[in-house]
Amino acid sequence: MVAIKQWFKWLESIGKYPNIAQYVKSGKVNRKSPKSYFEAAQVKEILDQIDQTTQAGKRDYALLVLLFTCGLRTIEASRAKVKDITILGASRVLLVQGKGKADASDYVPLPDHVYTVLTDYLTTRGIDAKDIPACTEPLFTSTSNRSKGQTLSTRSISKICKTRFIKAGFNDPKWTAHSTRHTAGILSLELGHSQRDTQLMLRHASGDTTNIYLHQIGKLGNSATADISKAIFD
Repeated sequence: MVAIKQWFKWLESIGKYPNIAQYVKSGKVNRKSPKSYFEAAQVKEILDQIDQTTQAGKRDYALLVLLFTCGLRTIEASRAKVKDITILGASRVLLVQGKGKADASDYVPLPDHVYTVLTDYLTTRGIDAKDIPACTEPLFTSTSNRSKGQTLSTRSISKICKTRFIKAGFNDPKWTAHSTRHTAGILSLELGHSQRDTQLMLRHASGDTTNIYLHQIGKLGNSATADISKAIFD
């Protein structure tokens, strides 16, 4: 719309055509729309149906565990290198190259279970824990014959997530790879963590973005409609 409006503004300025787009308004995107997410039990269902006897299965399991637990974006998972698993102070973390960043300048803490799952997957690729600090290979790689060993693209990660959701019975268009990030945010708040803790985990630049999750939890927990129904029909 910006381009179209500028085009007609220019046409009018040179006397070629009236500015018919002058009063046209762009549609606004509602960034406070409900976020699709999974409850903890549903996450368990999705993870439990993954066959971990194959390298692809171990990779998908490790990928989903990381996304659901740490709230990574698909671009961050795609950009991650094996060597990004490191130690900061006394904590094990994964360095993260966020959107719009030139390097891995941020990080997320790695719980012990997540670290174990990741290293278990890496051993299927011949990468031992002692090799991690010097390994520049992608953290998640393709297992297909055509692109074996290459970085998983964001599109591939989205497809893996969607496939695993559907296999577990969650076949609704509203559930996408980004739902894993929403899940991490919602669960963090439901488990009693502060808005600030959740904002730091998700690496939101503004607390207003994190507030959307608080708003959604508040509305879902609102029993007003149920009470009104009881008043009328009971």
